Amino acid sequence: MSALAAPATRMIPGAIGGLLGGVLLCAILARVTDYAALPPSPPVVARVALTFADRPDGGIAVHNAASGALVASIPARDDGFLRMTLRLLAAARMRAHIGPATPFIVTEFTGGAMRLTDPATGQNVELEAFGPSNIAEFAHFFPETHQ
Repeated sequence: MSALAAPATRMIPGAIGGLLGGVLLCAILARVTDYAALPPSPPVVARVALTFADRPDGGIAVHNAASGALVASIPARDDGFLRMTLRLLAAARMRAHIGPATPFIVTEFTGGAMRLTDPATGQNVELEAFGPSNIAEFAHFFPETHQ
């Protein structure tokens, strides 16, 4: 049995070396050709920093972080996508022991793309991936002069 095991153990270093060489070659090709590079973001149309707070009635109060002004008051059980998205981002903050002080950023890009960013955790949600009705839940947070 030892005669059969010996050739297999000699092949392992060669196989590992070949695998590592292949990975290194792929990494070099990706770097040289910019294959792995992300496309640049389109130009920013508008950006707003917002804080979200639960209300006693189950609603959500949305405030402009810069001015403190109430931007919107979302009734309980309305805007399900907005609620779900904020809950997921808030849960990530809780896991990282980060409080609610840092505002979220909603950015609109040319072409209608929109992104919700949590600067506290570095998470981004590309809102256009969820359709126009879900973008609309965040679009009304921008000042009326923008719309």
